[in-house]
Amino acid sequence: MSTDDRVQSVRNAWTNALRAEVLRVGRTIPEVARVVTVGMWISTYADADGSNAFPGRETLATLSGCSQETVTRAVKVLMGVGVLARKRRPNASSVYLLLMPLGGRLDWQAHMHHMTDTRQRKAYAKKKAAEIAEATRTASTDAVRMASMDAVRTASTAGVPDSVRSGGSEPPAENPDRVHGRPRMASVDAVRTASVAGVYQYLPTYGRDPLPDHNMAGISPQPQQRAGEAVQDESSSGEGPAATAPPETPPAPQPSDEPPAVTRCQGPDCGLPLIRPGRLYCHGCETYLANDERHSA
Repeated sequence: MSTDDRVQSVRNAWTNALRAEVLRVGRTIPEVARVVTVGMWISTYADADGSNAFPGRETLATLSGCSQETVTRAVKVLMGVGVLARKRRPNASSVYLLLMPLGGRLDWQAHMHHMTDTRQRKAYAKKKAAEIAEATRTASTDAVRMASMDAVRTASTAGVPDSVRSGGSEPPAENPDRVHGRPRMASVDAVRTASVAGVYQYLPTYGRDPLPDHNMAGISPQPQQRAGEAVQDESSSGEGPAATAPPETPPAPQPSDEPPAVTRCQGPDCGLPLIRPGRLYCHGCETYLANDERHSA
């Protein structure tokens, strides 16, 4: 084997090794294929020994069909797994060197965060962390508020007996000025004093007579007034004239069951009923008599 063949095999061996890695982990880590694609285009610019490759980032982005930021992240992954070296140059593109992988399989998972942690994903993660912090702060504030409310409630019921809290009764206290261990309210005393003084003598009875003499036993029945009789004025003393009854309305004529009289034609051998009143002959008889008189004349 000549020297040229041995040097030529460095670039070919590097290409074959990366292709084998894509076939090995491409199904579990799909981003490896995109990273290796950028590396393959870099190797096309390298010499036979894998050195002196300096394609621009814009050129690699055009060839790989991705953005320049993706090219930068892919180069970081290749440098992390140890198959690529980069040397920066001022005011020029970087120079890359192909390195043969050592130790067999490459650890892509440990360096794949350079490819997956994009700016959009970082911004989303930051926003999500802020939302979680806000939710945690709100929950802690609510917990403190509830604890303070429980403390106030416990303090307010500290002086009340257990029987009163549970709805039971308590034997009367020795001191009449205190109710259930607490001072009597001024409003209760005012209502009690007013009721004793006679202010609230009649309370609503909800449908019953408030007084015993309000019943219907002592009310005499009133006389009924018949239709057509004269109505006396209750405001008068009885000496004045009584009011006159309204005039009677004449009765309406009752319909008769007999049929009305029918006027018949007086013509010879006719006798047809006449519809129009005041006539002696029907239309046929009138025509016949008129023609007869004309022929006679």
